[in-house]
Amino acid sequence: MKTIALFISVLLVSLTAAAKVQHLRLGTGKVIAYEHIQTNKASSTLILLPGVNRSLSADDRSVQLLAEQGWNLLLPSLPAHPLSIEGLSAGETPYFLYDSSLRAVDFASDIEKLVAALKIKQAIPVTLSYTSTVGAYLNPKLFPHVIETVPLGIPTETNPEAARNAQLWENWLRMNPVMAPFWIRQSRDQAYSKHWGAVVDANLARDPDYYGANPRIADIKSGYVTIARAAEDFDLTKVDYKANAVTRDFVLAGQENSERLKNQIVALKNYLRSGKPARVMVVANAGHVLPSESPSVYAAAIGGLAQQPVSAGVSFMVVRKAADVHKAQWQGASELEAWMDGIVK
Repeated sequence: MKTIALFISVLLVSLTAAAKVQHLRLGTGKVIAYEHIQTNKASSTLILLPGVNRSLSADDRSVQLLAEQGWNLLLPSLPAHPLSIEGLSAGETPYFLYDSSLRAVDFASDIEKLVAALKIKQAIPVTLSYTSTVGAYLNPKLFPHVIETVPLGIPTETNPEAARNAQLWENWLRMNPVMAPFWIRQSRDQAYSKHWGAVVDANLARDPDYYGANPRIADIKSGYVTIARAAEDFDLTKVDYKANAVTRDFVLAGQENSERLKNQIVALKNYLRSGKPARVMVVANAGHVLPSESPSVYAAAIGGLAQQPVSAGVSFMVVRKAADVHKAQWQGASELEAWMDGIVK
């Protein structure tokens, strides 16, 4: 028995180790990077959508644990992420430098094209923070069920005071209706550039190879600006969950940023009003970066939810470790309401 277990372990490690970043061309100046881990042809595929910084990787422990469970895994970047930029030809100009109108719905279309190109039939998208903006626009006929993990509520939620100041500034700019759209666009992009420029510079200072051997630094910074811009008008709390038949699970973090957690609860209450089945799992002792902070709990939660069929009603569970996901008993709507009321007072 030990020999068989060791063989399976070695096989799964080799599968994840063999996974490499590939690129699918979507157009001129546009490719999408991805890793595709196939462990079992009979299993569904979990599409682990990226966070704002990067996609999950076969090197991430949470991904390895999901592979050990027997899931096929698709790990895409967005076309404006560094790994996708890396796949462009030398001297090729990224498509997003010429299009400031790109929004999350466009990224959702890119994910759908990747899934179609790989001929993946049974897939469950798993959002991660930022990509709740993408999951909101996926075709419900292709993806009837979505798992939302620590979803982004509104882009400005981590610094509401700065958001209020920016809104006051934009209101003042709107006093000139002719020039206001141009000025507001410039103001927002400058703020995005300042933030992401500092992030990229800090990553490179810490590790010169953070973005590969010959990174296109200016394009990487512009790519992050594009990603930020694509979500600027998104509001998870106002998503119309009655508009389509998609069912959703929610995996939240108990030690989440307070403003973000409140927005997540408002969105969750909005979803509950749709009357659709709901499973809500709270990882009590984890913060926002759930896959890396608590990889074993993340993998247990995602794998457990994906494995069990969605049933009618509301199910609620608070967990602290991976074993809790399998041993804890689901509670109902009243317990969920009590937990939410304790956060949003």
